[in-house]
Amino acid sequence: KFLVENKSFFGGGTKLGVENIPADAVDKVEVIDNFNEVGFLKQVSDSEDLAMNIKLKEDKKKFIFGDVDAGAEVANDNGFYLGHAALFYYAPKTNVSFIGDLNNIGKRTFSFQDMMRFQGGASSFISGRKQLTDLYSFASDNTDVIENKSQFSALNFRQEINSKLDVEGFAIFSKLFTSTLTESSIEYLQNTTATSEERINKGENKSILGIGNVKLNYTPNTKEKWFYNGQFQSSANDMTSVLNSRLDGQQTSFETLNSADNVQIKQFLEWHKQVNSKHTTTLVINQSYDNQKPINTWLTDTEFLTGLIPLENDSFYNIQQVKKVKNSSVDALFKHYWIINNYNHLYTNVGNNLGTTQLQITEKQYLTDGTINDFATDGFGNDMDYLLNDLYLGLEYKFKIGKWVNKPAIYAHYYHLKTEQIANNYTLNNTFLQPSWLSEYEFNQSENLKFNYRLVNEFPEANRLLERYTLQSYNSVFRGNALLRNERFHNATLNYSKTSMYRGIMLFANASFTKKVRTIRNEIGLDGINQFTTPTITDNPETTYRVYGNIDKKIHKFRLGLNANLSWFNYVQTVNNQTIINDRNNQSIGIKLRTANKKWPSASVSYNKTFSQFSGLTNSKLTSDRLGFDFDIDFWKHFNFKTDYEVTFNENSNNIATDFRIANAYLSYQKKNNPFRFELSAQNYLNNGTKINNSFSDFMISSSTTYTLPRIVMLTISYKL
Repeated sequence: KFLVENKSFFGGGTKLGVENIPADAVDKVEVIDNFNEVGFLKQVSDSEDLAMNIKLKEDKKKFIFGDVDAGAEVANDNGFYLGHAALFYYAPKTNVSFIGDLNNIGKRTFSFQDMMRFQGGASSFISGRKQLTDLYSFASDNTDVIENKSQFSALNFRQEINSKLDVEGFAIFSKLFTSTLTESSIEYLQNTTATSEERINKGENKSILGIGNVKLNYTPNTKEKWFYNGQFQSSANDMTSVLNSRLDGQQTSFETLNSADNVQIKQFLEWHKQVNSKHTTTLVINQSYDNQKPINTWLTDTEFLTGLIPLENDSFYNIQQVKKVKNSSVDALFKHYWIINNYNHLYTNVGNNLGTTQLQITEKQYLTDGTINDFATDGFGNDMDYLLNDLYLGLEYKFKIGKWVNKPAIYAHYYHLKTEQIANNYTLNNTFLQPSWLSEYEFNQSENLKFNYRLVNEFPEANRLLERYTLQSYNSVFRGNALLRNERFHNATLNYSKTSMYRGIMLFANASFTKKVRTIRNEIGLDGINQFTTPTITDNPETTYRVYGNIDKKIHKFRLGLNANLSWFNYVQTVNNQTIINDRNNQSIGIKLRTANKKWPSASVSYNKTFSQFSGLTNSKLTSDRLGFDFDIDFWKHFNFKTDYEVTFNENSNNIATDFRIANAYLSYQKKNNPFRFELSAQNYLNNGTKINNSFSDFMISSSTTYTLPRIVMLTISYKL
């Protein structure tokens, strides 16, 4: 966490501060261990954050910084362009930043550090609610498209009203158009036979998103803290896809239209109070509401899903599905921290999580003679009111023996689930005890071992409880199960980390185990490519093992890195009334060697090998080899050249091998202390137009080819404030 004058510096990202705060403005630097935004919670929190606080000289406490980029294609005539601006103003009581981006080369609109400044809408004390928007998509390149047009703008501010009140906020506007093209070969596995399908899918997506967020930070005194965060979000999405499916020599064309308008409001209130040196309290109230109305339309001249949907014979088929979904939740938590002494703490938690869903779905066929065939008369169409309430009481006991810290906990939950549907109403009440245990041993400041165990009960969401049929896609129908109960699983993780600057070593290892003892899994019925799925709950166990390790060691003038990622997943699946034990396993190992001498160019070479195996209806295996290289050198005083190259080799179960290569290069020129920078870049300079991926699931093996952006050669001019 990066602070300036004890305040978060534009979200706390270190890179932004280190690169842009003038060196002559720094008076001194403070380092804060186990940092917590609420100072008096530091003693009872499990924070491992490290904060750096910069104190500025009195006459250097206001400055402006940022950069502006403009780029255009200088080879071919595809009309590629780039425009980007990041502008920042810092003053002791006011921070303002603006990010604007316009490009059609699939370049991310802001960095991961930028994204962290635009978070809000949910308290960190209450988790488990799904987020409607994934801001990570803005911080990732997307070149796996044949067209990408992105417009993005964001404004972030912080204003100190007085010594007790700060106001922070941000606004985001995004407009995106993408076009994709994918070719797939799919083999559907059935009990005794297999069906093969060839697909060509071309899609277009237009989306508009607006987000507004405001946060109040109120500190009436040194022993009390208030936070309020409110967020409003609105989005509109329109998707069109044309799918050509070839099956047994017969070709069928489907056009699918999807549109959705979504509105979401969410807010939370936090209150923290240190009563005295031994007693501290926290109160959190979290509220959210979202309203979604997706409309899906399937258009084709061929009858489809025969026997699964009640189509009337026609020369052209027009099926429309309208969904109306309203989700609302109110979560509350009161927590009391009791510091008995330096080695014993007792925490009491009382809370309630209330979630409701109103869900309406209609499916209709619009015939060419103007009449309407309503599927509701044949078991389609859903109308549900769903309510899940979780009232809980929890005790956590934290104690320390030498360097060993433990925190066992026991939570009592009372769950109330109620659904009201067209044919039936259903109520379920359960009381569960859910234990957990967190244990950590700190050998020293740079080496620790941590173990965590918890027992979890998880109830199904509304859409899995729907009692009537729902059309999902051109080859899939779903029916929920109104009598589903909760899943139950054990989860345990073990983490080890060690860092030694003296020996030049960084080591991290993680092992996890999850076992479901009550499981919800879909039963699948296959007829050719047509699928009918319905969830059932069983006592069939599901187990997942994962092991991950990474070690990085400096050897002379180089750094050598090794990593391994292994997973084993065992579960029971029913396909066409045949129950099968499935094993899905993955192994990945990698090695990387890079230079570690400031006088040398920066260079690295890496190799990764991945194995995947599936055992169920059939035995399948996939392998992938990826070789990478990157190089970065400064030369002739003002020039910089960098390049990266990656080649991937895939092999599927039929021993068919494929490969693809991606390479980029950048040549830049900038004089020292000169604000202008010039860069000539070649993105995908090998002009590789496709990426190939192999995968498998419970009942299918697929190989897909995704078309990507072509070679892009651009000249970019940057100006740094």
